[in-house]
Amino acid sequence: MKKLSVWLGYFVFATAWAWTSWAVAQNQTATLSPILSSNAVPFQIQIEQTAFSLPDGLQSYVLGTFAGKWLLLAGRINGLHDFAGGNNNFPADTQNTTVFVVDPNLQTVTTRSLTNSGSGLTTNQIDLLSVTAAQSFQSGNTLYMTGGFGIDTATSNFTTKAALSAIDVPGLMHWVTSPSTNETAAQHIRQVFDPTFQITGGVMVEARRHHALLVFGQDFESGGISSDGTYSMQVRRFHIIDNGRRLSFVAQKAMPTTPDPDYRRANLNVVPIIERGRQSFVAFSGAFTPSGGIWTVPVEISRNGMAKMANPAGATTFKQGMNNWTCPTLELYSRKERNSYTILMGGISFGFFTSNAFQTDAELPFINQVTAIKRDQHGVFSQCLINAEYPVILSTGSNPGNQLLFGAEATFIPANGLSTYSNGVLKYDALGSSPIVVGYIVGGIQSTLPNTSTESDSAASPFIFKVTLVPTHP
Repeated sequence: MKKLSVWLGYFVFATAWAWTSWAVAQNQTATLSPILSSNAVPFQIQIEQTAFSLPDGLQSYVLGTFAGKWLLLAGRINGLHDFAGGNNNFPADTQNTTVFVVDPNLQTVTTRSLTNSGSGLTTNQIDLLSVTAAQSFQSGNTLYMTGGFGIDTATSNFTTKAALSAIDVPGLMHWVTSPSTNETAAQHIRQVFDPTFQITGGVMVEARRHHALLVFGQDFESGGISSDGTYSMQVRRFHIIDNGRRLSFVAQKAMPTTPDPDYRRANLNVVPIIERGRQSFVAFSGAFTPSGGIWTVPVEISRNGMAKMANPAGATTFKQGMNNWTCPTLELYSRKERNSYTILMGGISFGFFTSNAFQTDAELPFINQVTAIKRDQHGVFSQCLINAEYPVILSTGSNPGNQLLFGAEATFIPANGLSTYSNGVLKYDALGSSPIVVGYIVGGIQSTLPNTSTESDSAASPFIFKVTLVPTHP
């Protein structure tokens, strides 16, 4: 990904599995932890293109599920944003106003537009529901969505929204696929407003039922890209009060109370984890440091919202080198081994491998490579390269014949019927010894080049990929 910031450093690299060191002004740390071989984890994965796809590309959307079907809404229908001057790097007409209902078993996709006269939504509501990089989680049959970035049609200004939306997933699916007479989308959507929710590019998780953590992100208030937004540098906390008819919330004190510059992060993966038998969360990498680089040291977050980060200067501190941007993730825990695993699939990365040699690129290229981050029973993190990539699909549009690069701003959707912990982490020991389909990767950005600042070189991806986990040893 081509960034406008100036690269002021240089690097040298050693062998594929050795510590890598360089003089870097941009990244959080001047070293990375070694990327280990795939032998460090007890599985491999396979990523395969399915026989069906979305009718149009979609990235940075929110997801709900019900009865084995997927509800996709919000996000964008173009690729990487433009880098031109002015206020139109995020064109309003590329905001996604379509609701998708996908049945992976029947391999069907049904759509309906929020702008349809039968939606019952106001222009302001449509603006709120067509943002990019909103935060969301599902509790029961309700999808909760906060913030996101997009147009305010009334003023033509671009803003981060200060809204919490509660979306009845089966209800909105019904409006899309088989609406009753006089049924509207608005009947299935409720909203409240507060600056607490005014975040984009962060992650929202449900720590306990209806207790939300809004992790990091920023308030971005311009259609231009000449400056950053205002980063929260906190974990915002609130309790959602929802009886299915009335929606409200109670804000709790953010953690830390004073924003911490080490948490100046957005466009990152925040994942659930099982840690010494307890449930918590880990925020991996993300962008950008004040000088335009990546964050390398993870932040561990308790279910109460307390965040802690290891000393970046520590000799044994883990420093993430690959898959540094929002990408599809799969979380596993082996109770037998007492190890947690997070699989990160493609996306945008500082590091990558070419001919078995580890290299880095400060412009943060798109990659198709996959890694797994392991957290062992002693709390020690390590990252290894998985011998798997996205399938080879060649561009038929921009830069024809180039292999497409996937994963950035895509979402992993777990397969139905798998045994999980209450926080969604997959029970690895229950999977057995045979290959098993664990889920699907849907949408995201597809790029024809690793590095580009030309808008036409990338697009929103319509592809759906099947992910199979292959245990390699008990």
